[in-house]
Amino acid sequence: MGPHPAVAAIRLAVRRVLTDILDDHGRASGRTPNERPPSPLVLVACSGGADSMALASALAFEAPRLGVRAGGVTVDHGLQAGSDLRAAEVASRLRELGLDP
Repeated sequence: MGPHPAVAAIRLAVRRVLTDILDDHGRASGRTPNERPPSPLVLVACSGGADSMALASALAFEAPRLGVRAGGVTVDHGLQAGSDLRAAEVASRLRELGLDP
């Protein structure tokens, strides 16, 4: 039994984007098709909400399978009381997924 259809859909979408990035990265490197350029770094911006955490989770799952370095970032804009704690929590969750930075 595989993952929930929604999880499978987001993973597939992320896999397609990462494949496009790898293709573009390979062409931009000026290397021959047999030479592999260094892996690109792909970052996901994460607010900590359900959508961005789903995207971060899918990136953490797919990137290693394609040999892509992946990280996550969050920003504390300081617009609400406690936003620093929320940003720290999100950063911790990203690290737990292996998305560091």
